[in-house]
Amino acid sequence: MNDELATTSRSLDSIVEELDRYHQRATYGAVAKLLGRSPRSLMQGRSRSASDSWIVSGSNGVPTGYEEEQMASELKSREKVIRSSDELAAWLANPD
Repeated sequence: MNDELATTSRSLDSIVEELDRYHQRATYGAVAKLLGRSPRSLMQGRSRSASDSWIVSGSNGVPTGYEEEQMASELKSREKVIRSSDELAAWLANPD
């Protein structure tokens, strides 16, 4: 399977699942670009859950509009935040 096909077969749910599993944050912009969507509408219609909290603002590394109790308790366990769609695609191919 080539990289383009692997990228286009991803869904928001599958990305959230991987980010949650490996306790890795990624920006709204990185995830949205990978999915060909707008960062502003990426999380529209989703509840604010701990698993979705791994998708964060690039400016402060936390999810926008979440209360502390809605965020994963391990949210800041890794310093690194994935900031580009290319970096996210590479990480998803070989999460660590």
